[in-house]
Amino acid sequence: MTAVIQHSAETLRKRQLYSRLWAGVVILWSVTRTVIIWAALGQYGFNPWAYLLVDLFCSTIDAYTTPRMVLSFIDDQYYTAAKWATISLVAFIAPDIYIFEGTRRLPKKVIVVLCLVIAAMLVVAVVTVVRKIRKGRAERRLAEAVVTVHGHA
Repeated sequence: MTAVIQHSAETLRKRQLYSRLWAGVVILWSVTRTVIIWAALGQYGFNPWAYLLVDLFCSTIDAYTTPRMVLSFIDDQYYTAAKWATISLVAFIAPDIYIFEGTRRLPKKVIVVLCLVIAAMLVVAVVTVVRKIRKGRAERRLAEAVVTVHGHA
């Protein structure tokens, strides 16, 4: 069993702000991605409204789960982090699956390009999350060291 970490009010406020900012970015990206995909795949039977609904639903889940996953990893709560990571991954890839399911037959070139873009976005997402976890852990260790040095632990 892992210990519960007590965070300062400032840390909690900062975490809440970053979580809300993340949610805004994710929702904005959802709308932007729908417009881009509609322009690229409209001729193949792509329904932008259905995709937007799927993507907004999944983005809302992702906006909720990804910050919790990152914060759980930062706080060394690995079981909880794995749970949020699994939900976040499903929410992340579901709209991409809809692209293939929601269009008529796509040319091989389009499929290859889509797969490359999806893979690139996944890599960017993983690298970004890992960086946030490392940064958060470093900040947590620094805060713990300051508390220990000042004798308030």
